Amino acid sequence: MLDSTLYNTPEILDLLKLDAAGTDRFVGQSHFMGSPNVFGGQVLGQSLYAATQTVPHRRVHSIHSLFILPGNHRLPIEFEVERVRDGGSFSTRRVVALQEGRRIFVMSASFQEAEEGLSHQKPMPPAPDPDTLASSIAVWKERATASGRTFVQVPVDFRSDGPGDLYNNPSRGTDKQIWMRAPMALPDDPLTHETLFAYVSDYGLLWTALQPHGVMMGDKRLQIASLDHTIWFHRPFRMDQWLYFCMDSPNASGGRGLTFAHVYTQDGVLVATVAQEGLIRLREKSVAAGTGQ
Repeated sequence: MLDSTLYNTPEILDLLKLDAAGTDRFVGQSHFMGSPNVFGGQVLGQSLYAATQTVPHRRVHSIHSLFILPGNHRLPIEFEVERVRDGGSFSTRRVVALQEGRRIFVMSASFQEAEEGLSHQKPMPPAPDPDTLASSIAVWKERATASGRTFVQVPVDFRSDGPGDLYNNPSRGTDKQIWMRAPMALPDDPLTHETLFAYVSDYGLLWTALQPHGVMMGDKRLQIASLDHTIWFHRPFRMDQWLYFCMDSPNASGGRGLTFAHVYTQDGVLVATVAQEGLIRLREKSVAAGTGQ
């Protein structure tokens, strides 16, 4: 049985909902993730929430984002939505996130009317039953306690298919597979699942680019930050059912790492593809992990 004290799912679901602050304007808050900077997945999910408020009858099929400046988790974030176009089948929105008048993040989102069409997918690789795997979260809490760090709750359960966990994998390969699922039943509203997916899609994806180099989380030489983030939503899914994140890093060069994730349901349906490029620098002097560009 899962320990409910390890998870903050209701808190994150509330955090991803924004308050209206005028026509196509919204405001949201942040929470502490162990760093003074705003967690990238949070602003992804909040921006998607803001854009969706202006497209009530279409579902998102892609978002394309750029992280411009680190956000301060102690300050509110303002979101401005631009209605770029409403066509016969598609709607386009642009979202700008600001703090103290400075743009910290921009996102373009495309929405589509539901329709039938040609269908194929990349097959899901063989995978173990997630219910036979141990949860990573209790281990993270034990590790944090042993090192004197504060344990930060998470909104989903993680289970690793292979050595290591979401952040540290000793295999030195370019790929990693992780099961994720919210530890509680969620409402049927698709936006709840889409925004939570956007939030968790930023967990550990970029760290896959460090695996081939044997660089682990907590390395004091490491400077790492998200630069851009894209999600293509292929088919409906639920975050309270197991999703299999098959991550891979095809390239690292020029101080940047590129990563992808194909995401499947437990019965093998490809529901989303995620791409992220991020800053990965190893400095001779120690730096704080998660610092900005």
